[in-house]
Amino acid sequence: MDKIIKPAQKLRGRMTLPGDKTICHRAAILAALAKGDTTIANPSPSAEFKCTLDCLSQFGVSWEYNENGNLIIHGQGIEGLKKPESVINAGDSSVTARLLLGLAAGCPFEVEFDGSPKLRAQPMLRVIDPLQKMGAEIESDNNHLPIRIKGGNLHAERYIMPISNSQVKGAVFLAGLNTDGTTELVERFQSRDHMERLLNFMGVRFSKEKFKPPAPKIADEFERRLKKAKGIVDDLRGDMFKLPGRQSPNAGLTIEIPGDLSAAAMFVAAGVLTRGSDIKIDNVGLNPTRRGFLEILGKMRANIKYEVAAMKNNEPFGWISAGYGPLKGRRIVGEMIPTIIDELPLMAVIATQAQGTTVIRDAFELRSKETDRIKAVVSNLRKMGARIGELEDGMAIDGGTILEGAEINSYGDHRIAMAFSIAGLVARGETVIKDAECVATSYPAFWDDLAVISQH
Repeated sequence: MDKIIKPAQKLRGRMTLPGDKTICHRAAILAALAKGDTTIANPSPSAEFKCTLDCLSQFGVSWEYNENGNLIIHGQGIEGLKKPESVINAGDSSVTARLLLGLAAGCPFEVEFDGSPKLRAQPMLRVIDPLQKMGAEIESDNNHLPIRIKGGNLHAERYIMPISNSQVKGAVFLAGLNTDGTTELVERFQSRDHMERLLNFMGVRFSKEKFKPPAPKIADEFERRLKKAKGIVDDLRGDMFKLPGRQSPNAGLTIEIPGDLSAAAMFVAAGVLTRGSDIKIDNVGLNPTRRGFLEILGKMRANIKYEVAAMKNNEPFGWISAGYGPLKGRRIVGEMIPTIIDELPLMAVIATQAQGTTVIRDAFELRSKETDRIKAVVSNLRKMGARIGELEDGMAIDGGTILEGAEINSYGDHRIAMAFSIAGLVARGETVIKDAECVATSYPAFWDDLAVISQH
């Protein structure tokens, strides 16, 4: 399906958004490990979350929607999970595959995972490595799907994540719930912490402390200075989580899901970039580990406001307002990146309209998403006339550009399709988004909601 985007004169509206799929994946899997029913209110309608639910069904977990549209998960506990009768197909969803590999690592039977060609292309070593160290037997296609895993006899390990990644963290936590001893996990930069918040809300005990290993002894002074000059860090520091094993999440709880902040980012960007706009979004998640997009926009002097209005099941709910105004380019690097990783394609679009140069670095992770998002963004923005340079781990964008309508290749990636629909709103002439149906991965109603705020 192609979607034609026309320039917008002003965007206005007050919105509530679908439930955050990032939280929903984790809530549903933890609910499956509880012994009893858990209610998930405002569940995500995304194809990706539906994939996770279908995969849980193959483990013998039943679920249903009630008359209010809430999702009821009938938890089995780890002992009640059944060996799937067929291959677990994670479709396009990397989060489904990686989190459920963590779940399967605790099960005393063999499970085979597979997915779409797109998912088969994504690296799985980052989750295979810690699970193997914990004792899971894993066979893979050169560290890609399909993967066969046999769990059960897991032992606790200390694992230092080479790259901060919430999916890997979640998989290790899920496996750690079913080990003897205490699993220790170290991450250098904080990634999304929805799993930790849910574990705490559902009564799972764990602790978090600062981690700083002893500095290695380097006898050769020249070697020490050379490593420093190259930016090589031997004494990794960060946060260390300690999770005692043999725990089950509590059942009988209701988990309220806030509106998806990644979805909200699209409409915030539209409001910031389009003259005469006035957008307000209610009941949206404002988790600090997801607010990087809003915080960076604030530093770019964007006309936005946001405020936490309530805390529900350890997650902050609140509102965001956005309007048009001048922007200033900015460097986006280091510990900012994990908090904005999904919004970086959109941020590149915004940067074309800011004054000065915006530089995005330390985002090599973008090359391992549904598509190589660095190449996709650079290629499509160049089609629209932007001045943008591709870097190994990011991009550099000159601002103050008048974008031209173009035919945009979404590469079947929902984030690319949505980000370039926003670019189309501020471009001269029509923009055509190819394979626009891919937005259903995260936000099936995106095109309808965009049309509503464009009618004013």
